[in-house]
Amino acid sequence: MYAYGPVPSRRLGNSIGVSPIPAKVCSYSCVYCQLGRTRQLQTKRQRFFSEEDIFRDIIKVVESSSADVITFAGDGEPTLCSDLGWLIRKSKQEFGLPVAVITNGSLLFHEDVQKDLQAADILLPTLDAGNQDVFERINRPHGSITYEKMIDGLIDFRKDFFGQIWLELMLVKGVNDSDRQLFNIRDAVYEIKPDKIFVMTPIRPPAEDWVECPKPERVRVAEEILSESVTVKNREEGEFGVAEFKNAEEAILEISARHPLRLEQARAIEREFSEKGTLKRLLREHKIIINRYRHTNYITPDRKPERFESEAKPGSAIVVELIKCCFYRVKLKIFEKEKCYHVILDDAYYNNLAHGQLSKEELLQNCFGYFIDNAVIETLPSKIKLRDIGKQYPQFETDIRKAIAADKR
Repeated sequence: MYAYGPVPSRRLGNSIGVSPIPAKVCSYSCVYCQLGRTRQLQTKRQRFFSEEDIFRDIIKVVESSSADVITFAGDGEPTLCSDLGWLIRKSKQEFGLPVAVITNGSLLFHEDVQKDLQAADILLPTLDAGNQDVFERINRPHGSITYEKMIDGLIDFRKDFFGQIWLELMLVKGVNDSDRQLFNIRDAVYEIKPDKIFVMTPIRPPAEDWVECPKPERVRVAEEILSESVTVKNREEGEFGVAEFKNAEEAILEISARHPLRLEQARAIEREFSEKGTLKRLLREHKIIINRYRHTNYITPDRKPERFESEAKPGSAIVVELIKCCFYRVKLKIFEKEKCYHVILDDAYYNNLAHGQLSKEELLQNCFGYFIDNAVIETLPSKIKLRDIGKQYPQFETDIRKAIAADKR
């Protein structure tokens, strides 16, 4: 199912969502993403599904509901879909509704992406950082995307785009909410010249457990520094369109996969189909889980964590060589691609992770297996300090320790 809704949106009203890409295919792996970590980190545009199939799905949902806007968002980055321009133009021609695109803005420095988005009425790009360091910490981009490229793309697109640009900033406590970082972001905003700026805070369970909402006073400071911004504080209200679903189970699983549902929203879907007990059954069958975040219970699909091995995937190999002392060379072969990394693993950080249960070489094999499985590998430079990766991906340390403990049992 490519189209769904309408979905109640805090910025766009009743929005029919369209996902032209597979789940969690993205050019970023943002720490706050409500859909979890990116599973396929890429920048190459391609046709993932038939454009005609996607459009037929849009027709079905539009004709069965009343909406304010058609929004291309997806379960990752919609501009990775090479048919996006055709889908936007076809939707406007067929339905006469405004078309919005929610994007991380990472690929706007490509001419073909700019051309495809020219037909949209509203573009909602992300800007969470004011420099490369924070960009890497919060958005965790594909290794080919630099902060400078991303900003230049937004600035260039603004010059020729006749629609509205609504810039979105997600504040994360301790990452981008300091005065210094907010002033850096403001400088970038001045260059981009958006029509609106939305300041947001995480309201649904994020990809990384350590992500927290800033204190109210820091949000007020952001409002003052970004003087023309609009702060989106309240939860969205309204009912989800469920006419295209066969039953409550399908509706709950499909919607929560793209938009984590508050418990009361999921119960409302049960009532819509007169199928009381569906939630309890889905929990019992381990098809959904309940996550609690900011004093609210959310329903999401039960995505079981994948256990990683030293050889992370069929067709891949990890070779670790000691150069001297704490310096290692790690050679990867992933199918036909070969990569080489120079890694510093100091004794203190090794003991912190492995507690002497693995050799340094074994630990590095496990770590790089994890990086491959979790689509982190494309973000890594060729020379790294493992401790710095732990700072950038705090969940990595937790998962590595759990895996080592499991192996030793």
